[in-house]
Amino acid sequence: MIGYRSLLKAPLAQAASRVPVRGLWWGHDTIEDQYDREKAKRSKDVISWSKPGKNLEEKEEYIWAPARIRNEANHSKGFLSKWTGTTDVLAFTTKTKPALWKMLFYPEEYVEASRKKQYSSLVASQEFVQERLLSLGPDLAAAHFLCHRNCRVRFRGHKEWTELQGKGVLDIPAVYVPGWVIEAIDCSASKLVFEGLQNLRNLHYLKYLDISYCDLMDEWCLDRISGEYADTLEYLNLSGCRGLNWNGLEVLWRLKNLKTLVLKDLDHVEDLNLICLLLLDVNPNLKIIGAEYLDTKLLEGTQFEYLLQDDWIPKLETGEVPNQTVPADTSNQTKPPSVTHREEARPL
Repeated sequence: MIGYRSLLKAPLAQAASRVPVRGLWWGHDTIEDQYDREKAKRSKDVISWSKPGKNLEEKEEYIWAPARIRNEANHSKGFLSKWTGTTDVLAFTTKTKPALWKMLFYPEEYVEASRKKQYSSLVASQEFVQERLLSLGPDLAAAHFLCHRNCRVRFRGHKEWTELQGKGVLDIPAVYVPGWVIEAIDCSASKLVFEGLQNLRNLHYLKYLDISYCDLMDEWCLDRISGEYADTLEYLNLSGCRGLNWNGLEVLWRLKNLKTLVLKDLDHVEDLNLICLLLLDVNPNLKIIGAEYLDTKLLEGTQFEYLLQDDWIPKLETGEVPNQTVPADTSNQTKPPSVTHREEARPL
């Protein structure tokens, strides 16, 4: 007769005894659970970044966190990707009308809804992609993002601008390569929105930025630009940005190294002259192009009114002329009359 202890030592009996315990254990940790937990942990890590070719210790100077950028990009979204929050869901369930009904009887609402839909599609197309940043690095990832949206970039050490060639060919690396650093960006007349600026983070060597005639640029975009590139940007072109106002231009005082500011076709901005003077007060070496911030009418009726004359020439006092001997052969020539003031020598 087989004893009880011998039955417990049998492999089949041991396996049978363990099955109920594992099956009833609610917190069983599978391999898939371990992988998902490790992946979520790695996504929150902070990746150090520094100049290419330098020592690893210098990477503590700059940091960029892809997970943090992703959280900031998702902050403006609601619990549904189609709507922005609970307010839009309530409006959809109570006041919605079919598109055909709007087009026939409410054309104004139909046009407004179409524009909102187009803008939502534009925002969705410029969302931050974490995988692109991790595989290319900040500079090459920003270059791919911009060049596929009718923009162009220039890398350090390159004289030519990089943009899409014929048939959508982009002649830059598709993986991370050290040494590719963006120094200039040209986004003129593009459809860049605020959400798209999430893809332009950690560009620590950017000096030139042209966002002229971008209709979707507003004070929120300038607030992010002035905070992101406060220490490096030297040239900024804001000409023709109809979405800007005086509140957006005030934040430009953060750009410490800004040397040239272009403000053409910004007549709609209130108190533009005063804003230019305030910027010059903070940064005296700043050169402002396209804005007449000096009001010459203030000189009328004052002692400095002569400065308004187009042909005004400063008067020079006559000095003493040293005595010079006249040669004998030129004694018969007449001596020119002396001129005491510059105005007397000016022809009528």
